[in-house]
Amino acid sequence: MPMLWGRYGPYKPRTPAEKAKANKQAEARRQLQQQRQAWLERYSTCLNGCGKPVAFWDDIHLSLRYGGCCSAECEKSHREKHEIQILGGKTS
Repeated sequence: MPMLWGRYGPYKPRTPAEKAKANKQAEARRQLQQQRQAWLERYSTCLNGCGKPVAFWDDIHLSLRYGGCCSAECEKSHREKHEIQILGGKTS
């Protein structure tokens, strides 16, 4: 039985309405967890394609460092490649 989060913390739901609300909250938590896991899988390796793990700002892994690349050099290289693709090979 999922716990219900109320004003003073978690508690066991007693009424059918509270049980339905607890199930709805549990489903929302599961969906958020799946979205977070999908995001981490998407950004598990460097965007530049070098195969190294992505650099994060902290141990929680919620904010990417170097724009999804492993280092400042890879980020610069990735941006240059991306700009060339956008400009169609034209450099100014």
